[in-house]
Amino acid sequence: MALGRIPRFSPSFSPREALVAARYLLRDGPDTEMVERFEREFRSYIGASHAVMVPSARYGLYLLLEAMGIGEGDEVIVPALTYFAVPAMIPLLGARPVFADIGLTTHVLDPEAFEAAITPRTRAVVPTHLFGTPCDMDAIRDIARRHDIRVIEDCAQSTGARYRNVRVGNLGDAAYYTFGLTKNMTTLSGAMITTDAAAVAARIRGIIRAGGLTDKKKLAREALTGLAMFVATHPAVYWATVHPAVVVGNALGQDPIHDRFGEAEVRYDRLPAHYRSASQARGAQAAVGLRQLARLEQLNGARIRNGRRLDAGLAHVPGLTVPSYPDGAEPIYMSFVVHHPRRDALAAALRRRGVDTTVGYMSDLSSHPLFAEFAADCPNARRAFRELLHLPVHPNLRPRDLDHMIEATRRACLEIGA
Repeated sequence: MALGRIPRFSPSFSPREALVAARYLLRDGPDTEMVERFEREFRSYIGASHAVMVPSARYGLYLLLEAMGIGEGDEVIVPALTYFAVPAMIPLLGARPVFADIGLTTHVLDPEAFEAAITPRTRAVVPTHLFGTPCDMDAIRDIARRHDIRVIEDCAQSTGARYRNVRVGNLGDAAYYTFGLTKNMTTLSGAMITTDAAAVAARIRGIIRAGGLTDKKKLAREALTGLAMFVATHPAVYWATVHPAVVVGNALGQDPIHDRFGEAEVRYDRLPAHYRSASQARGAQAAVGLRQLARLEQLNGARIRNGRRLDAGLAHVPGLTVPSYPDGAEPIYMSFVVHHPRRDALAAALRRRGVDTTVGYMSDLSSHPLFAEFAADCPNARRAFRELLHLPVHPNLRPRDLDHMIEATRRACLEIGA
């Protein structure tokens, strides 16, 4: 990787896995044996008793809430800084999302804010291990036990992270994960739920198996997209093709990469029919997932080394705030998120120095128009949303790339001021 050519992202998906996917996509039928093998190996990796593959994390959350009997008039506490699809699922069950603030630099649910948001109607909490950082699960579980609240861990960005040497997803009543192309492990499309509750797992498995198979054409498109991402994020290709498009887009007030992988923030009046009708995973997804799971510790290890190097190198840069981590958290650095009051100016200054960045896809949902009837005062989430910037931390970065990024960030901060 040439110095000064640092893409914001690099996928875990490889051409070899594309060949594996193609081989299985040529088959007919569900290939239940392969899917069940992936479920067994994933639950063993996490340390849970049960794992069920589901079509998406949001549907996984919906199914978990439904299986736990959460419905009309109940309240579910979620962090204010999260992905819009998380609280969007809750009203579909007749329940109400309640937003609680985050720690300003941990970016995860603040236990004190969680406890302050509890009412007699609170039935569940969804602590999101955002950006690969585990929440303060000791405090959250203690509060939940005292108030008889179910804990559903959101592990969409944290597969493999640990809290006090226990993998996230094994610290509450249940958990969900997602395996899209931009995650630290992928199955092309799809997600997983884990739990120690046999009845919850059995109910969800029955619903999933009653549905049809995931669309083959969709999976083929995802495999082709993954291959395109693999090629496009090679530094030489990125800076000859993708980077100029980003520069032009930024001049027009747009970010074409961000727009390509984002989605419209909408709420549904009812659960979309295709969630149930195309719910079963195919063997292609499971086969790719097994290969990815075998490499996950290696890939996460590279992220951890890179993140720690950035932690140390950027700790004392004037005007810049680096992330902090709850006591006992062992993050995997799915993202390395810094704060700066002139976030957009910092991004532009870094781009001039060969470092591509992104503002990501999280929003302060406590003040988002989409959830106006559930609005809450969450100042840390509001500020983080204005100031946060994702620096590259992916496994393909070399030490000299990280050192270049650290020096570029220092110089950029000096250039733009506080």
